[in-house]
Amino acid sequence: MISKQKLRENVEKAKNDTKAALQLIYDSLNNGQQKKLLKNSEVKKLLIFYGIVEE
Repeated sequence: MISKQKLRENVEKAKNDTKAALQLIYDSLNNGQQKKLLKNSEVKKLLIFYGIVEE
């Protein structure tokens, strides 16, 4: 069985990896593509959650 500490570490690593991937993708888009992407409320919520964009 996995310890709570190890589980927390795994979750934190997964969250950081996801944020890094989202940041890379978002940064590779031009300004118009970023604006179009942010028009989708679900995508915008996700990017706000991970700290990629501000509200």
